[in-house]
Amino acid sequence: MIITIVSMAVNTLIFLMVFNWSYIQKRRLDPNYPPKPLAQSVFFPVSLGIAYTILVDAYKGILYYQLILFLVVAVVLFWKLYGFKNNGS
Repeated sequence: MIITIVSMAVNTLIFLMVFNWSYIQKRRLDPNYPPKPLAQSVFFPVSLGIAYTILVDAYKGILYYQLILFLVVAVVLFWKLYGFKNNGS
């Protein structure tokens, strides 16, 4: 859970920097530059960071689920193919 929160914070900061970098540079050169709407400067990058974190965590869950299914199938196949051999033959 802590790793997810840290990942979400890092992803959100990255999206905030990517979407606001040019605005920050323009604002630094010209203080009279019009302000960027809050929805574009904060809400959209934060929502992208949250969505990206959720998608990546879901993909990790799917990956673990597939790995567990593969191991179960491998064990069953091994048991079916090699588990029923007669020792006397």
